[in-house]
Formats: sequence, structure tokens, C-alpha cells
Amino acid sequence: MGPYLSQPKTEKSTYTGKNQTLEYAATHMQGWRNTMEDTHISDINIENDIHLFAVFDGHGGSEVAIFAERHFKEELMKNKNYIQKNYEKALTETFFRIDKMLQEQAGQEELNKIRGASEDVSLAGCTANVALIVGKTLYVANAGDSRSFLNRDGKPYDMSKDHKPDDDQEKKRIERAGGFVSDGRANGNLSLSRALGDLEYKKDNRFKPEEQIITALPDVKSTQLTAADKFLLMGCDGVFETWEHQQILNFVSQELKTSQNLQKATEKLLDQLLAKDTTLGTGCDNMTCILVLFKS
Repeated sequence: MGPYLSQPKTEKSTYTGKNQTLEYAATHMQGWRNTMEDTHISDINIENDIHLFAVFDGHGGSEVAIFAERHFKEELMKNKNYIQKNYEKALTETFFRIDKMLQEQAGQEELNKIRGASEDVSLAGCTANVALIVGKTLYVANAGDSRSFLNRDGKPYDMSKDHKPDDDQEKKRIERAGGFVSDGRANGNLSLSRALGDLEYKKDNRFKPEEQIITALPDVKSTQLTAADKFLLMGCDGVFETWEHQQILNFVSQELKTSQNLQKATEKLLDQLLAKDTTLGTGCDNMTCILVLFKS
């Protein structure tokens, strides 16, 4: 059996919520893939006027994505820099903390429990695109190729960039750590260069965590939200395979104008992005989309 089903699974799981300042919908769809490996966080008011959203796109299994979903918020909130309101540093440290937990015996036992195995070490990994909204400041920490962008005055304002092995900076790190890039893949295997998990690429004790072949080091970008910012859209790479950001932005904006319903907008978007068949290989991935609407 190949990586695809004979018919896509188009049933969706959607989570919604709102408060005085924002409203959100987070939608999952398995699509053509044999299994669902995405998870997410959508948690408003983790503290007063602080909100946490995240997309974790698993590869090689769902266990690392599930682990990240379970532990990220707790580890972030007890981080010393988070408590001291140094949010960028706190996000970076939490990415590395999750990775450290995965390497510990308790972490490996939890991963095995999730995947229903007891012998081998889990080789799975996941991307992480995490948005922390503190008042009117948006922070996005990203490792991998899940994405976030703002609708800023009708134009997409990217809050993350993909980490790909053949990018110059990424390739240099991979090669310095003893790895190689072939056909756009790290060691001929992984199509991204930063992720949580993927522990087989993080075993060389001569190198710091940020220097390994695959690193959990996120880029962190921040911006001040203004009336020009209508919504934030986050998604795994499957959401961005077929349409450009502007096309996605236009579709969502039109749906919100028509129905004023975030759940309908995200679910319809995924239906539009899903391939009719698997011949091209695009629009065939798991899809997870989070839409955060800012109330003026």
C-alpha cells in the first residue's frame, strides 16, 4: 500500500472559541493520507490577554506531534523567561526543552505508549509553528515548513519562513555536522532541516543542539498588531501546496464576508485545497488550519 488512500477522508474536526479580543477556528482533515499525523493547540487566555496557538505536523508517525501538543503550553508557562516576560527567548527555550524531554527515558516511554510500541526508539519528528499573542504583540516561533501569515490590509504578511535543507544557511549547518543534502533532503531523507524530534539526527555530542544536522532551533518573529491586521492564518505545509498566500487570504476574506462564520471558512478552505486525485501529489497531505480573527 502506498502513502495514499483510495478515497480521501474529508471528515473534519473543528475547534472554536472566542473572547472580547479575538475569535478562532482550528480545523483538521486527514485527506488522502493513510494516517493523520497533525496536531494543534488553540488556547485563549492562558493568562489574562495571552493566547497560544500552534500547528505540529508529524512525519514518520504522529507521536512527536501528540507529545508536543500535550506538553508545550505547560513547559512554556513554567519557563523562567516566560515568567519574566522575555517571550522570544521563552519560546526558543521551550522548543529545545520539548526536544530534551523526547530524549529522556520518560519521554521515550510516553512516545512508545502513544504509538503502541515498546522496543525501538521513536524516529518520528514534527514541525512546530507556534503563535503567542501577548496583548497587541504577536510572536511566531517556527521550526520546519508549517506557516503563519497575517492578513495585513488585504495583503499577506508572512510571520514565518520554511526551513529547507538546500537553503544555503541550512545546508552549511547540515554539512558542518557531518550530514549531506541530496535531492533537497537532509541525508537524502528529510525534506526539512528543522523540527522537533528526529532524534537520529541529533546524536553527535560534539555539537550544540542548534548545530545538529536537524535542529529544533526556531526562528522567532514578532510584530505589533494594529487595526490593519484582520486575521492570522496558520497551517501545516499541506495547506500551502496548491494556492499562494494571497489566494488563500482572498478566499478566507470572501467567506468571512459572506457567512461571518470562521468554522465554515476554514472547512471550505480545506475542501478547496484538497486534490481531486493523487496523480500530482499536491493537495494530498494531511491539512490543519487555524484561523484567528482579531476583533476591532
